[in-house]
Amino acid sequence: MAGERLSGLKERQRRRWSFAGAVFDEANWTLTVDGQRAVVETKPLELLRELLLHAGDLVPKDQLMDSIWPDVEVVEASLPTAIAKLRRALGDDRRDRPIIETAPRLGYRLAVPVEVEELPDPSLSPPRNSVAGNRQRRATDRRQGQDERRAPSHRSFLLVAAIGAVAILAALFVATAETAPTQTAAQPRAYTKADVYDALRKVDVETVEKLLAEGWDPDAWLDVDRNGALNVLLQVCEWNPGHDRDRMLLMARTLFDGGAELAPRNAWGDTPYSIAKTDRYCGPDHPVTKMLHRLCYEGVNPVGARCLADYRRDAAGNVLRQDPPQLVK
Repeated sequence: MAGERLSGLKERQRRRWSFAGAVFDEANWTLTVDGQRAVVETKPLELLRELLLHAGDLVPKDQLMDSIWPDVEVVEASLPTAIAKLRRALGDDRRDRPIIETAPRLGYRLAVPVEVEELPDPSLSPPRNSVAGNRQRRATDRRQGQDERRAPSHRSFLLVAAIGAVAILAALFVATAETAPTQTAAQPRAYTKADVYDALRKVDVETVEKLLAEGWDPDAWLDVDRNGALNVLLQVCEWNPGHDRDRMLLMARTLFDGGAELAPRNAWGDTPYSIAKTDRYCGPDHPVTKMLHRLCYEGVNPVGARCLADYRRDAAGNVLRQDPPQLVK
C-alpha cells in the first residue's frame, strides 16, 4: 500500500487502522483514542490517512501538501497546524516516544506499528438462496407495491410542491446576492517580537500556531544573542520550574513542525540541545531534552555532533561571541 495515492474523502475505503491505542475507521471517518471518540477536523484526519498509507516511511512535506490540499493554494504552515491538531487528538504530546516523528524541513513519519483490517461492504446483497435474502426481497416487494398504489394520488401534488420550492429558492438567491456585502481577502495580522515572547513564555501553543500560519519564521532572531524561538522557550525551565512539561513538549514539536532548525547556534555557540540539557535550564531528564536528543541522534535525519555547542575562547578561556549581533526587524 505504500505506493497508493488518495485524494479527497470520496476515495476513502472500508478499512480500520489500529496503532498505538488508536483506531481510525476510514469508512466512517472516525478516530478513537484509548476507547474514546476523538473530535478531529477533516484535514488532520486526511493527513493521518496519508501517514498510515506510508507507515514507517518518511513522507515529504510536498507530498503531504499535494495529497491533503490538491489544486489549492495554501500557506506552508497549514501542514504543521494540521499536524499539531492531530497530535493533540492522539495524545502524542503525553508520550515519551512520539507517534508522529518529525524530520525538520523534510517531512513526517508514523513511527509506531500499524495494523489494517479490510472491512466487508454492507451494501452487497445477501445471497438469493439465504433466508435473510428472501426476507429482504419480500419486504422490498411490499414497499414497491405500496409505493405504486400511492403514486397516482400523490404525483400531481409532488410536482406542484417541487415547482414551488424551486421558485422560493430562486427568490432567496436573488435577494441574498443583492444584499450580501462585498467580501475581501483577510489580511494576515501583524505581529511583533513582543507577541512572540509572550506566546513562548506562556507556552501558548494556539497563538504560535496562528503566527506560523501567518508566515512567521521560528528561527528568526529574537535578541542580540541570535536566539530563536526554541532557545527562548527553553528559558521557561529556568524561571518557571513548575511549568507544564507536556505542554512545553507540544510547543517544541509545534516549532519543529513549523520549520525550526534542529541545531542552529546562537552568537555564543549554543544550540537548543546544548542549552536544554544543562541543569540551569531543563536538564537531561526533561521531555523536551529527550526529544531533542532523539532528533539529533536517532531521528529520520540525525545530525549528530552538530547538535553540540561550539564555543570559541580567548587566551584566558573566556567564551567569545562568534558573530556581530544582528537583529531581525
